[in-house]
Amino acid sequence: MTSSQISQAKSELNIELDSLRDSLKNKDEEIESLKSEIANLQTLVQIEKLKVDLANLKALAFKENSKRKK
Repeated sequence: MTSSQISQAKSELNIELDSLRDSLKNKDEEIESLKSEIANLQTLVQIEKLKVDLANLKALAFKENSKRKK
């Protein structure tokens, strides 16, 4: 292999390495975005659960108040 061929191969490998680094960076950014989306969805689920719990407590309180009035 000549010096020119080695330089050419090195250049091609560096280009491929840069491409892989960019791809990895994009994947990392995508993963962070998905983690954020998951956290937001978990928060929404927790909010909905609290709403259900509150509605159940209100219904229970209403039943208790109804029993006391009788």
